[in-house]
Amino acid sequence: MLKKILILGATGKVGEAICNSLKSRTNHQILILSSTYEKSFLPNVEILNIDITNKKLLKKVIFEFEPHIIINAAAYTNVDGCEDHKQEAMAMNADFPEILAKASKSFSSKLIHFSTDYIFDGKEGPYSEDDVPNPISFYGKSKLAGENLIRSHTDNFLILRTNIVYGPSNYGKGDFIRWIISNLEQNNPINIITGQSGNPTFSSDIAECVLRFIEKDSRGVYNVAGSDLLNRYEIASKIANLLEYDTSLIKPISPEELVQKAKRPEKGGLTNIKTLREIDFAPYSLAENILKL
Repeated sequence: MLKKILILGATGKVGEAICNSLKSRTNHQILILSSTYEKSFLPNVEILNIDITNKKLLKKVIFEFEPHIIINAAAYTNVDGCEDHKQEAMAMNADFPEILAKASKSFSSKLIHFSTDYIFDGKEGPYSEDDVPNPISFYGKSKLAGENLIRSHTDNFLILRTNIVYGPSNYGKGDFIRWIISNLEQNNPINIITGQSGNPTFSSDIAECVLRFIEKDSRGVYNVAGSDLLNRYEIASKIANLLEYDTSLIKPISPEELVQKAKRPEKGGLTNIKTLREIDFAPYSLAENILKL
């Protein structure tokens, strides 16, 4: 069955990858909503330039389009910025998903929403979908609030938790992996902490998972994370070895030496057992994806 799919946050890494996959592999009708861009990089895909935080206008668009699926890849992701801009973080990461959840309930649409391992405290990662959240940063708190608000307004939801997302971007969006590569390419020394473990996750793998979840009409909470569990220094070292850069450019520093406004989970990361069981697929390793950038 062909579906109408409304996508928010389509100019970010995850949203762009999902749009590319939907366009190239399905005939679903796609409508992109963006507060920033007026033109889509995908041919024959409509992008509507509106203020997505305008509740009245957003509801009007949803009412007129009547989507079968709403995909929300929009978020306030500046972890340190969330500490200084709590109101903005809560508006985008909690209030906005709540609006979408209420709208999806009204139109019997499925809401697909993205969350993070930062909803956990990082004491005993990697985490499964059943582990109890305990965020230690305002970013994590706002994302957990978004999850809870979605649950309270609709049963037809799919929350996908991921982390350390990387991948190509036509919209000039950077990421931690590409930052490492860019510096090593230019022979720039970089200081990388020996903590904060997580899963480098390729955006195209996330898109593959989304397409399979849509096909199965899956509901609930699922982790979508790369198969590697590495700390930040291990990530940089692996990239240098895989791409044959000078590893001596990477200086390890302790988490205490890196001054960051927001606390990060020290032992974060996510497990993919439930996802693999549901859709027979889970994101690949950094080594398997790095050459695709």
